[in-house]
Amino acid sequence: MSSWTDHLNPQQKQAAEHNHGPMLVLAGAGSGKTTVLVSRTGRLIDEQVVKPEQVLLLTFTNKAAREIKERVSQKVGRKAKKIWAGTFHSFGLSIMKAQPEKFNLPKKFGVIDATDARGLVREILKDKFHADKEAFDPERLLAIISLWREGREVPPTYHPADIEMAQLVMPEYLDRLQMWGVVDFDGLLLDPLALFERDPELLSVYQDQYQQIMVDEFQDTNKVQMKLVRMLSNKHGNISVVGDDDQSIYGWRGAEVSNILNFPKRFAGCKTVRLETNYRSTPAILNLANAAIANNKDRHGKTLRSYTHDKTETKPEVFCYKTDEEEIEEIISQVFHFEREGFQRGQISILFRSNSQGGLLEAGLRQNRIDYHISGGAGFFDRKEIRDVLAYVKSSYAPNDLSLRRILNTPSRGVGQKSFESIDQLATEKGVNFFEALRLCADSELPEKLKNSVAKFLGHLDDLRSLLLSPNHPKFELELPRFMRELGYQDFVLSQYKDRNVGAKKWALVETLGRILDSFYQRAEGGPVVGLKSFLDAMDLRDYEDSEEENSDQKIHLLTLHASKGLEFPVVILMGLDEGILPHETLGMNIDEERRLFYVGVTRAQKKLVMTRAQKRKRYGQWRMSTPSRFLEELPNELYLDFPNGVRPLADNQRQDMLAALYAKLGESPS
Repeated sequence: MSSWTDHLNPQQKQAAEHNHGPMLVLAGAGSGKTTVLVSRTGRLIDEQVVKPEQVLLLTFTNKAAREIKERVSQKVGRKAKKIWAGTFHSFGLSIMKAQPEKFNLPKKFGVIDATDARGLVREILKDKFHADKEAFDPERLLAIISLWREGREVPPTYHPADIEMAQLVMPEYLDRLQMWGVVDFDGLLLDPLALFERDPELLSVYQDQYQQIMVDEFQDTNKVQMKLVRMLSNKHGNISVVGDDDQSIYGWRGAEVSNILNFPKRFAGCKTVRLETNYRSTPAILNLANAAIANNKDRHGKTLRSYTHDKTETKPEVFCYKTDEEEIEEIISQVFHFEREGFQRGQISILFRSNSQGGLLEAGLRQNRIDYHISGGAGFFDRKEIRDVLAYVKSSYAPNDLSLRRILNTPSRGVGQKSFESIDQLATEKGVNFFEALRLCADSELPEKLKNSVAKFLGHLDDLRSLLLSPNHPKFELELPRFMRELGYQDFVLSQYKDRNVGAKKWALVETLGRILDSFYQRAEGGPVVGLKSFLDAMDLRDYEDSEEENSDQKIHLLTLHASKGLEFPVVILMGLDEGILPHETLGMNIDEERRLFYVGVTRAQKKLVMTRAQKRKRYGQWRMSTPSRFLEELPNELYLDFPNGVRPLADNQRQDMLAALYAKLGESPS
């Protein structure tokens, strides 16, 4: 018996012992797919079915490739270094580096990233078409160009003006890439494919070179990646792919779930192996996950079974709260509840569908001095618009150089670099800080235009201070956006984005911040100064905590459902299970993919799963009733504990402990 497979379960062993021909490994969540890839790769080399240099392992992250290669190396030694393991893009780059002349590229050609690509488009718009820099979004134009280059249709969500401009920009963009001797990320796959199509002999060389091709996370492949895999494996048919159609959640960025669904049809004689033993979650969590995903009809049949048999397990819990504000408060209570049960904060994760949900959550955690770590995107308080408005609030009450410099010309007041230098010079001459120098501008020799701009700016800060310290406690959910709107900041935000829907979402962040500010004032005891100081302290505290990454294992994990894929946590709190949030009313066009996203969230939980929803949520200052997510409604009631009043009943031992504590306080003993 091979030492590579003696620790595997029967299904894993079946996949690892496969030698030749196509194979589809349907690896359910937490079923040990990496172990299978490592075991199969190592066994093929050890048993001399293939040489290390004949193995091509394609992944979606270099980290995953390194892990597999390192684990194989631990057994087979240095020869494992000859395995080619890496991302699709890095494989394409290796092809281009091997024969740059075939791509009309210099020997030492460069690769430009997304930022450079946007800069190039921006330059073309200016030089070639004399377009105003705000007229077109380079990122959108590049997205359209990318679709065309991949042979895909442009969806109707794109504006006709963008499509027309993209048609004009594309040939010039591609010409300049060639002229500069560089390739972009799309080209790293498209150019090798085009070369293989016009040079069958070279393709044959690569087919002979790589006798065993394996692809990880196959459900995430797009049309171009699928075509590359087919071309490379056509000669020998030794193509093994590992993935889970139930976790295909990236359709919005080009992934085609049909690649994994139709794999057995496209590759004759395909062997299909199902990995259904889950080593992560309790049976109760998996029962709910299986029931949820079963509502997707277009899928490979697969049922996860738990390897663990925890007699103390509890069913997943569903809590319904009156409002989204109460939902946040009670999620924080849930954190304390699980701490009392013995879980560390670093073992707890809070998942949500979209970043917009994170603002109120972050604010609640800050108010309660709970450290958190955000994965897979910028946090609410790290967004540019939020940092701008926070700089105004700070500068109105406790100004510092950093905040003042950020907003002095935001929105534009005609205060350019030379003006900043003049103010700095005045500060040096008078021996004062930047803020005091601004106050001295009126009586200085600076240009009248600059003095007027500074005076107007300082007037705005005084007005904001009066608003923030008003004894009447204004409704900041409305008043803070109103103030910023009158300042011209809303127009400034909207002008940054050609797509007004994007601009509107950015402005909505400001409205959310007003609501968060409200919550700090409402909780403060002692008037507006206490409320404002508690708010600013929470903001500053977070800035300090961010630098102390050594304590990250004691921080709550905040993630979007997309960012949570591939991770696992002992405790998962999945918030916002309302129709319109999950599935999302605007982002969730594909209900099957939204249901897969829910399934991904559920299967992140190892021991405890809590799901929350609210009866009403506030949008644009108005309360709106909400209904439960269809994904909750689809679940059989016996699979979860339902708490429609948002309260978890006390267990017998908890009730006894509370009574004992009460009697002790009264100096009595229970009879």
